[in-house]
Amino acid sequence: MSSSLRLMMLTAAVATMAALVGCAGSGSDVLRTAFVEYDAQQQSEYQSAKFGEYRIQEGDELAVVFSYLDDLNQQGVKVLPDGSVTLPGIDRVVVMGRTVSQADSLITSRYAEKYRSPDLSVLVEESVGRMVYVLGEVHHPGLHPVPNGGIGILSAISVAGGFTEDAKKSHTVLVRMDEQGYLCQEIDLTKFHTIEGIALTGVGLKTYDVVYVPRSKIGDFSYFSKSVLSGLVDMTRIITDVRFIDSDGYRR
Repeated sequence: MSSSLRLMMLTAAVATMAALVGCAGSGSDVLRTAFVEYDAQQQSEYQSAKFGEYRIQEGDELAVVFSYLDDLNQQGVKVLPDGSVTLPGIDRVVVMGRTVSQADSLITSRYAEKYRSPDLSVLVEESVGRMVYVLGEVHHPGLHPVPNGGIGILSAISVAGGFTEDAKKSHTVLVRMDEQGYLCQEIDLTKFHTIEGIALTGVGLKTYDVVYVPRSKIGDFSYFSKSVLSGLVDMTRIITDVRFIDSDGYRR
């Protein structure tokens, strides 16, 4: 990659991250902003994943529509925590992690055991894709759902059980992944009571944003994003899912 192209990418990345803070652009509460490109392995993974199909998740709501067995039609079928769905006339079917076409084929085969040539279609009515990662020094780290009204940084941390005693609130990191790499922004959450801090922490998170609360200041964003963060988030899931989930979190 040429140095001029790299500079253009970095400039665009910083501008994108700056948009996260909105009117808090002057914010003294934003300590550092950096863009870290994917390494060769991650870029290869991205290229393989970006053409993938959406995979059904826990909490998704499906519809199963038959061409001629109207009494078997089902809407609002929720994918249970064990990955299965309950449908009339057959045992539970595990669909989580499968593409819609794979789920369609599996459910068709199960109904074919009782009905002659069942003709059905599986649709994703609603996706739980509005999820954000809250990781590090919080009591319940992991993926957490975003409510319909959206969620800000402090609210997301609250949903994750709040800070632990070891949390370095002053060096919290907000990470957003795009086609080129990681956009990392270090934020001082001890100053959320200031005008700039209120504006910053109130910014709505996007699907699969990562809020990472460290135990100590992160010195090297490149090492952090490529070694620590990539071991905690499902990069393939992020890359494939965000292409199928619109800004409201619903299946396109």
